[in-house]
Amino acid sequence: MKMNHKIVTATLALGLMLMLPVSANADDYTFHGAAAPEYYPSTSYEEVYGARYNYGGRNIVDYQYPELPYGITSNTSVGVMEKARSPVLTVSGGGFAIDYGGVSGGVRNTTPTIVTPQTITPQTQTVTVYKKPAYTSAADMKRSDGSIGTVKIPSLGINMKVWEGETDASMAKGMAHYSSTSGWDGNCCLCGHNRGSAYSIGSIKNLEIGDTITYTTVYGTRTYAVSYVGTISSTDWSRLQATADNRITITTCLANQPSKRVVVQATEK
Repeated sequence: MKMNHKIVTATLALGLMLMLPVSANADDYTFHGAAAPEYYPSTSYEEVYGARYNYGGRNIVDYQYPELPYGITSNTSVGVMEKARSPVLTVSGGGFAIDYGGVSGGVRNTTPTIVTPQTITPQTQTVTVYKKPAYTSAADMKRSDGSIGTVKIPSLGINMKVWEGETDASMAKGMAHYSSTSGWDGNCCLCGHNRGSAYSIGSIKNLEIGDTITYTTVYGTRTYAVSYVGTISSTDWSRLQATADNRITITTCLANQPSKRVVVQATEK
């Protein structure tokens, strides 16, 4: 019995020793296997090209596309370049022509068109310059007798003083000045009775183009030449408009035609 107990004890002891970890050096074991693949290789210029990369300048490695001859363009920036001849301005037959040349890739050929040079003749352009209408107030034109001027028409024997305001009182003493018009510079407009007064001017309808009229004021004397004689409506005031040039306009009634007026205009010589 004791012998069996010893055998069992020895057997257990041996089993325990076998179960203990066995120490070993790393040099006793070598593992061989394939290296892990490099899925994301470096894109650094320094690592890829090393000293060949030229910082601050053009690098051929940046432009891996084939160079094209002068005058050839491409519509792509990567891959195989599609070549086409660019339109070139050429001289042909003494004129100018657009030469598209032979083009492949589905682009049709175009026959050069000759354009004859044209001589451009400068054209004269008429420019109308509008001058500001002239005007002189009659307020400072009164002379010692109260008149503002004197009108003389030698061909009709008229020599009359001019009074301010288109009133019967003014026309009873001579010619009357339309107060809304200029008294000297520009268009000076006057009026008078055509008959029934010691100072009637009905005869102005007989004036002819070119006849002389003089007008004397505190500013001096001006000589005018008749440029228009006609009959207008009594409501037509267009001849009294201000002008840039110096002229004198005289109106009077037309005998037995109250709706009409006789008007004479003369411009400074």
